[in-house]
Amino acid sequence: MSFKGVIEARCPKGCEPFETEVWSFIQGTQNPELREEVAAAECNLLLCPECGEAFFAEAAFVYFEPEAEVLAFVFPESFRSEEDRWRRKMADDFLALQQAMGKKMPINTEPAIFFGPESLAEFLRGEDFRTEEREVMECVAVGLGLSIFRLSPNLARHQGVPASLPYKGTSATRAALIAGLEQLLAANDRLSAYQACLEKLRAAKDDAIVAA
Repeated sequence: MSFKGVIEARCPKGCEPFETEVWSFIQGTQNPELREEVAAAECNLLLCPECGEAFFAEAAFVYFEPEAEVLAFVFPESFRSEEDRWRRKMADDFLALQQAMGKKMPINTEPAIFFGPESLAEFLRGEDFRTEEREVMECVAVGLGLSIFRLSPNLARHQGVPASLPYKGTSATRAALIAGLEQLLAANDRLSAYQACLEKLRAAKDDAIVAA
């Protein structure tokens, strides 16, 4: 569920303030059209009724995408100079949000802070690219008879690896993942994130990714 709040907006050209609705909480999975608006850096873009100037509301909002384990607190760009203050505010609001949402909040979800609509938009566009590449990988892997090892999306971002990996054999050991990635990339060498993951696994000295 997504919802709005009412603010008093002030045009940067000094026109009379006006009241308007802006998004306060966005559930991206349930509102794909609104998600596209966020990814295009157009969320809470206002038009001054007096002069027609387009500008972003000086208001924070929360973006939530549970399946991807994304929880973003988005503050206006002008707030960046007081980042420490707003990080503390985010931590307090996150606790309140956890209490309010209960089981609807995935256990692996951790809040991220963004300043300005473009920073979140860039992140979501990157997520979309990784999702598309992952879908191609899974299609190729199935055709090669490989198994799929799935990680928590949040964990995968922290590890710097894709959220699903191909492996060869009966269990996703480091050696099985390396063998699966080698077979995958022999069939399709344009999957850049998987090439980087293969190099990372080859350089690793233990099964840290698998264990995590």
